[in-house]
Amino acid sequence: MTISTWFAVLAFFLFVAPGLLYDLASAKKRIKRPETAFTEISRTALVSTVCSLAALGLLAIVSWITGICGVHPLPNLPALIRGGTVYIADHLGEVVFAAALGLALSLGISYLGYWYIHRGEPSDIDYISAWRSVLRDDRPTPTTPVHVMVKLKNGSTWAGRVAKYSPDPDLADRELVLEPPLAARKDSTVDIKPLNAKWTRVILSGPEIVSIAVSYGDATSPPPPPAPPTTP
Repeated sequence: MTISTWFAVLAFFLFVAPGLLYDLASAKKRIKRPETAFTEISRTALVSTVCSLAALGLLAIVSWITGICGVHPLPNLPALIRGGTVYIADHLGEVVFAAALGLALSLGISYLGYWYIHRGEPSDIDYISAWRSVLRDDRPTPTTPVHVMVKLKNGSTWAGRVAKYSPDPDLADRELVLEPPLAARKDSTVDIKPLNAKWTRVILSGPEIVSIAVSYGDATSPPPPPAPPTTP
């Protein structure tokens, strides 16, 4: 790789990595809101620029202090600007050390900024769907079967054992797959009845689901439907 290519890689890390680190860390502390790609990229670039400029300032202070002591571990910035690639080739070790130190400082400043801004917030925000929490995380054991009774918008009810599901936080992208024992009813005016054994899977679309009743453990039949309200 040429020197100019290395500088392009360095520029990427200096003007992207600190902002990306801050964004990834703070994502656990803030509520996600819809935003455009331009907004996200602008925030990342702004944070990276601030952190990198702060790191450059610290490097300048360190260079000045070490220069007073007669030590020059960092490149001479005015000479670097005037000499360009020639200076870099002649002082490659110093330039690489300064670049690595600057990147480390900018990342450290980014994380310190995240810690300071969110220091009073006690816990992280977990962006997991209720489906994953109930259908997987809340099981007594990892192998405990999960049986559900699902009510749909059209009034029908489906019951069965959970075979698979998509845990996507976006409801529009979720699906629930049931396996035997399967049962269904058209509406609340009729009893829920077992399906013929030839039917082995039922796929339910997330946006069509109104509610899900859940039970854990072995079952030879689906959970019974709730009793209809009595009229006085």
